[in-house]
Amino acid sequence: MTEVIIQNISYPETDKAGIKLSIARIDRVNPLASGNKYYKLSPNFNYAREHGYSRLLSFGGAYSNHIHALALYASEQGFKTIGIIRGESDYANNPTLTDAQKAGMKLEFVTREEYRRRNDEDYLKQLQQRYPDALIIPEGGSSQLAVSGCQALMHSINKIKQCDIVAVASGTGATFAGLVCGLNNEQTAISYAALRDSSLDKRIRKYLEKQRCKNTNYEIISADYGGFAKFNKELLDFILSFYKKTSVLLDPIYTGKMLFRFMEQVKRGNFTRNTSICMIHSGGLQGWRGMKPQVIKLGGKQSWAIINTELQRISYAMDCKND
Repeated sequence: MTEVIIQNISYPETDKAGIKLSIARIDRVNPLASGNKYYKLSPNFNYAREHGYSRLLSFGGAYSNHIHALALYASEQGFKTIGIIRGESDYANNPTLTDAQKAGMKLEFVTREEYRRRNDEDYLKQLQQRYPDALIIPEGGSSQLAVSGCQALMHSINKIKQCDIVAVASGTGATFAGLVCGLNNEQTAISYAALRDSSLDKRIRKYLEKQRCKNTNYEIISADYGGFAKFNKELLDFILSFYKKTSVLLDPIYTGKMLFRFMEQVKRGNFTRNTSICMIHSGGLQGWRGMKPQVIKLGGKQSWAIINTELQRISYAMDCKND
């Protein structure tokens, strides 16, 4: 593990608006569990050791960043893993699940109907009976333990650089809740919601309540752009332009949409001059490997070549490289 790097960003829109933009490169902290996954999973691993679990079980889609991180990071830490995967077994050969299997994860493919029961108490009891030595971790690694880990992340960031606003792209809201709990009194947090989910705010409030966090200096902004994991040429062009000007590659599901929406706000004058804003790079770059056909269709082979060149610089461990 390395210390969080805070990278100052010069970009035409923010420079013109007088915004002091920086990115917390937590995508570089741990190559096995990129970005927020490291902070969400580590407390779960500690809990598993303390309570005698030898295996870890969790849920995800065929290209899940969480499943990928869980398999690789857990293997290094001496745990066996089980992935309950939404969809058909044909997905087993994709880059994400190939890496997971090489790291020793047992994959169990289920129908979408069964997958919808992943939070059902009776279903979880059945899984626990089948795998009594396994700690069951919610989809995305999102639990109160994960909130604690992300609260510690916010404290680490503030030790390096304290910004007026801290922002992150949100799925389940656990990472964001942890960041909110770690804010100082002068700071505000923004959640850029990657899913069209009306329950996100309620879920975040529940996390905060259980964490005994009374901070309400935050807001939630929609950034789904047509739906989860969907992207178009405009977003792809922005991601490639941002990479060219900053050397920071964003992912198309979370961080790309966050920065795209943020730049729209900057152009509208939503932030006052001299405001310092720290965006969290929550990782997820391995997910690009399942989007090669879409990238080539939208931007041509040269666009994929640019993205893939950066991906080849990233170690996903297990000596796995996919083109």
